[in-house]
This record gives sequence, C-alpha cells and structure tokens, in this order.
Amino acid sequence: MSQRGFTLLEMALVLTVVGLLIGGGLLAVGPLIDKTNTTKTNTNMDQVENALELFVIRNARLPCPADGSLPAANANYGLEQPAGGAGCTVATTNAVIPWRTLGIDESYSLDAWGSRFTYFASQNGTAGALTSATSGTPALSHSGATYPAGTFMTVTDVRSVTQPVTPTTGSDQAAYVLISHGKSGWYGWGKSGVQHAASYAGGAKSCNNNPGACTLAANSYFTGNPTGGYPPSSNAYFDDMLRWRSPAFIIQLCGPGSCGN
Repeated sequence: MSQRGFTLLEMALVLTVVGLLIGGGLLAVGPLIDKTNTTKTNTNMDQVENALELFVIRNARLPCPADGSLPAANANYGLEQPAGGAGCTVATTNAVIPWRTLGIDESYSLDAWGSRFTYFASQNGTAGALTSATSGTPALSHSGATYPAGTFMTVTDVRSVTQPVTPTTGSDQAAYVLISHGKSGWYGWGKSGVQHAASYAGGAKSCNNNPGACTLAANSYFTGNPTGGYPPSSNAYFDDMLRWRSPAFIIQLCGPGSCGN
C-alpha cells in the first residue's frame, strides 16, 4: 500500500504557519529581553552607587572618573585620574566610573548591553569641565555662606527640556551623575576602550557624553523615559538611564568634615 506524501502547496502552508509562530514568538521575547537587561542594569547601578557612598564615607570626597578609552593593559585602567582626586584630569567625553578605585568587580561597571557607565563628579570649575584649569578636587563643602558650597550639575527632563527640580541652591542639583547609554549604546565605552559611535549625532544622548557642547540646554544632563522606537531613526531617540544624588546627600555621608575642600 503506497503512502501519500505532502504536496508542495501543503508544505508551503506548513512553512507559513511555522514562520508565523516563530515570528510571533520573537516579538514576544524581545520586550522580555529588554526588561531583563533594564533590570540587570539597574542592579549594577545600585552596586556602583553603594560603592560611591562607601567611598565618600571613607575619603570625604567623590572619586574622579576613570578614562574609558584605556585598554585593559594600561596601568590606569579602571582607576580614577589622578590617584587621590587632586584635580580630575580625564576628558569629559572619556569619563567612566572608576571601578577599581571603588573596589568593585569590573562587571558592575558595565550595563547589560556591554557599555561602561559614564560618570561625572562635581568640580570647582565649570560643571562637567573635567579638564578645566580651574577644576580641582570635587567641590562639596560644609563651609561658607552657601550650603552646600560648590559648582554642581543640572539634570534636565528629556521630554519637556526642563529641570526636574528648579535649582535654587546646590541642594537642588547633582553632585554626580551616573549614566547607562541604553540599548543603542551610543557614546558608551566598551571594555576594549572603543567608544560606540552614534548613528545620528546630536540630541540629548550627545549631551550625556559632552554636556559642555549640549545645544538643548547648557551644561545639562538628560534623564527621562525612552523616546522614539528601536532601531533609532533620528537623534531624537533617547534610551539613557541616569542616576544622580544631591550635594546635601553626599555631604551628610562625610560626617563632621568637609567633602573635598
């Protein structure tokens, strides 16, 4: 007795149904992967912030950034520059979290997409100008007529282009910012010391890499919910994740002494 096989039409129908099932499954898995990566990134940022707080308690100052462009073979890989924090020397666009100085595993210095966390600390000079001739040890102080004293950073909402809290004193601004460059990775530094290029220059993501050249809001760092679909189609796309703490919060960790002066 002969057995009847599939006709070409039947095989085509089966392949079509299988393709639709696989496609639907991939569409469902994509958001789940994004959520998992976001959770992992937030967990790593928690570890970094805990280490920053402990560093402030022990040293009465914030650390300077490390240089994201350095390869693993460089002796200063992952270390604040300079050692001891006396006048941060890393270029703004290269500033990443100094994980070795903080004493944490290198894996915590990366987001779930493999980019190093960008990190800026408040300076005596212009906010964000880490190579300024007037910049020095991160400026947080109990002393002086203004409490806290120092030049701090402004955090701006990416959708409204307004500050989440209108700054009147340093207490309303940021003593440091910690940034994940998100799924796109634009402007983030990889482990190899190579910076991920942006498909579209400018926009809020570029400000989080070089705030001094920001055309949206002078010397501002951007935060807020993602804007635009993935993959990006313009520089209006934004997927950065930003954390910051006020100077008053950091100063409280220092106890009776000054933070950085």
